[in-house]
Amino acid sequence: MPVSSFGAFWVCRSFWKATLVAFRDRRRLALAIGATIASAISFGTGLGLFLPAFQLLLGSSPADFGRLYLERPGIPAALRSSVQFALDLFPADRFGAFMLLMSLICLAGAISSLAAYSQEILSTRVIRSAAHSWRRRVFGHTLHLPLSEVTRFGSSDCLSRLIADTDVLAQGYAALLGSTTCDLLKAGAALIVALVLDWRLAVLCLAGAIPAGLLMRKIGRRVRSATVRMLEHNAEMIGTVQEALSGIPVIKVHQAERLAEQRFRSASRRHLRSDLASRRAKALGSPAMEVITLCGVAFIACIAAWFVFRRHVEAASVLALLLALSGASQSLRTVSKSVQKIQEADAAATRLFALLETPRERYRTGVLPRLPRHERYIDFENVSFYYPGRAVPALDKINLHIECGQIVALVGENGAGKSTLISLLPRLLEPESGRILIDGCDISEVSLPSLRRQIAMVPQQTILFNDTILENIRFGLNVSRARLEAAARAACVHEYVEPLPRGYQTKLGELGSGLSEGQRQRLAIARALVRNPRILLLDEPTSQIDQESEFKIHQAVRRLAGTSTVILVAHRPSTIALADTVVQMDKGRIVDIVAQPALRALRR
Repeated sequence: MPVSSFGAFWVCRSFWKATLVAFRDRRRLALAIGATIASAISFGTGLGLFLPAFQLLLGSSPADFGRLYLERPGIPAALRSSVQFALDLFPADRFGAFMLLMSLICLAGAISSLAAYSQEILSTRVIRSAAHSWRRRVFGHTLHLPLSEVTRFGSSDCLSRLIADTDVLAQGYAALLGSTTCDLLKAGAALIVALVLDWRLAVLCLAGAIPAGLLMRKIGRRVRSATVRMLEHNAEMIGTVQEALSGIPVIKVHQAERLAEQRFRSASRRHLRSDLASRRAKALGSPAMEVITLCGVAFIACIAAWFVFRRHVEAASVLALLLALSGASQSLRTVSKSVQKIQEADAAATRLFALLETPRERYRTGVLPRLPRHERYIDFENVSFYYPGRAVPALDKINLHIECGQIVALVGENGAGKSTLISLLPRLLEPESGRILIDGCDISEVSLPSLRRQIAMVPQQTILFNDTILENIRFGLNVSRARLEAAARAACVHEYVEPLPRGYQTKLGELGSGLSEGQRQRLAIARALVRNPRILLLDEPTSQIDQESEFKIHQAVRRLAGTSTVILVAHRPSTIALADTVVQMDKGRIVDIVAQPALRALRR
């Protein structure tokens, strides 16, 4: 490969860093490389055997094979005797020797093809396993990112990196372990044959390849930048589809199908433009390389003819040299296409590392002390929080004391900061200033597992998963069936699950489809209750529930009073009436705190 093309090849730092994942399957990788080397050696051997074949066609006898090279000074005696022994095996008849040479060339070609097939099978396993490892790594890292970072990237962008970017990276692996390595070795073998035949013409060929390398480097840069834009627009298009599919009822009721189509059409058109820009850059490389290669071969052929006609160099050697250079040229043209794939993969790897290098939550238990079991109080001390890009704080110097076992209701208009406040307790969000204490322990200085193990949360937006009702309630928790059903009864879930043909083994659809909004909300409450949390966070827990079910759920929440701390966001008077203390919020601040001792006395 030309020098400058090598520069474009090796400058893909993100890709080479990402390639370390593929190197973990060392056994198969070693076998694939061995098969590649065997294919290249067989290919070079086949090319080298064309020299004696041309010599026979031009009138030489089998006895003349290798005579010119064996007579050169400096050849080891052992090598000289081995080559002479092989030459003595050839028939004396020219036609018989030619047939034997053709058979050996076909055998070398068959071995090369078989080795290339083995290399393809082995490298495919390595490549697909590496892609699988990348998807697992990206998904696992995304799950452990802070919520603010996941929100910053966006779900559609994370999904695009997980699927599209890893696929582009796998294509780069395929180019490297497949055609690139194999063709590079074949080109190297062909160039070695050419250097052995006539090093002067071979060096001239390499010098003439520099313009091709410069061109490929420039095209590679264009391909990389276009690929980055294409992947970004792909994420945007995925986000448009996600929004439309999740909001289909709203789209239909408001007859906004045309608007949704226009939004998708615009996103798809932007993706198309960036995709076409990338493909135009790649398409330019092939014809340009064809023209440069053709001109180079014609130039070398003219020089070779000059050696034959003016310097009386053996024609057979020149023909074999041109054949070897043609084989090297063909392999390098394939490599130039593979380099473009590696440039695309480098763009994808850069985006993947941007995600992977985002710091994870401090999750490990061994790094930070465990939070003791909550038994005394929760304190918010001068807590402030800003959402990214917002100048006005979502929470402004919040000071709030909550005794263990209390039920506290947060009330106020939409946007007052209620949901943000309860999201700080499990550290889904991190405050800009101030601190939050549980029994005197700053929650930023304790391990996340020990903190979140004591908290259960029912968010404002009900989240269910494509699994059975049983698994949606249990959700990774190893609990008895009796405890699970007790939580289901307390949340009024058992009454609609029991009549189902498969009961708790009934599988829900995506996001809990198949249940009404109220049933999904009750299921989310059951999932929180089955954990027997020390701190229960409820964000509008009964907004979609009928009055009878709401009354039963209120009874379950009251039973937690005195043992668990309950913080709920509420608008309904019936839910607010549950609370020992009502905290009035407005524009991120606490404007009033009202105790309700009568209710506390009634529960006792």
